[in-house]
Amino acid sequence: MGSPLKLLSIGCGNMGAAILSGVLTRQPDAQVVAVDPAIDRARSLLPETGAISVVASLQELGAFCPDMTILAIKPQQFQDLASKGALPAAVQGGTVVSIMAGIGSEAIGKSLPGAAVVRVMPNLPALVGEGMTVGYGASDLTSSARCQVEEVFRSVGDFQWLEQEAQIDLCTAVAGSGPGYIFAVAHHFEQAACAAGLSAPDAQRLVRQVLLGSAILLGQETRSALDLKAAVTSQGGTTAAGLAILEQEIGLAHLFREAVAAAHARAIELSAS
Repeated sequence: MGSPLKLLSIGCGNMGAAILSGVLTRQPDAQVVAVDPAIDRARSLLPETGAISVVASLQELGAFCPDMTILAIKPQQFQDLASKGALPAAVQGGTVVSIMAGIGSEAIGKSLPGAAVVRVMPNLPALVGEGMTVGYGASDLTSSARCQVEEVFRSVGDFQWLEQEAQIDLCTAVAGSGPGYIFAVAHHFEQAACAAGLSAPDAQRLVRQVLLGSAILLGQETRSALDLKAAVTSQGGTTAAGLAILEQEIGLAHLFREAVAAAHARAIELSAS
């Protein structure tokens, strides 16, 4: 057995707190410190355990020497902290994992000399332990650091390494923005059910359970989404009638291609700014 993980999180908002909570569920002996000026809010998002310390500033870390530091702050906050020298001293050349959008690993590395930089992109379902996180680390990232990153982010869902950093922008358009697409589908599905005559509470209950059950089935089945669609569609039946509308020429296929392309283009713009 190795030593317990020493984990530092710079920032403890919803995503940062979700990651820390997941880590402590899987690694209850981990030593965790979060730095966030809004101490009361940060503590309200974290489990009630003595294993997490929350401090307001980097200057309050004392002698804590992390194995891994998670940058869960806004890009502009990072630049401010890095320029003052407190952040490089805090990470002490360990593994630095950034969940910040728009700042590349090279820029982060220049601000934190000696640190092994990993960029990851988690998504909102990490809040309930069902996230999809992608990550990129340079080829010289050690195998132990890779395993450590995987273990941390598998505590809040699934994790996948990327071969190229540029793929983060595309994965942002798919996995990062994807929950927004699904929530939009849920909303419009509920509205359609109401328009057809269901009450709002009944529409919400039916639609949410349909989406949840279908997602669980899709995750557990070896059959493809296309095969499962065929399984629920009888020729001349109700599902076929509905799909004929959704899959017309300017329907779901066209709209999802356009949505992913637009989100991808915007992610590239943000990364270049």
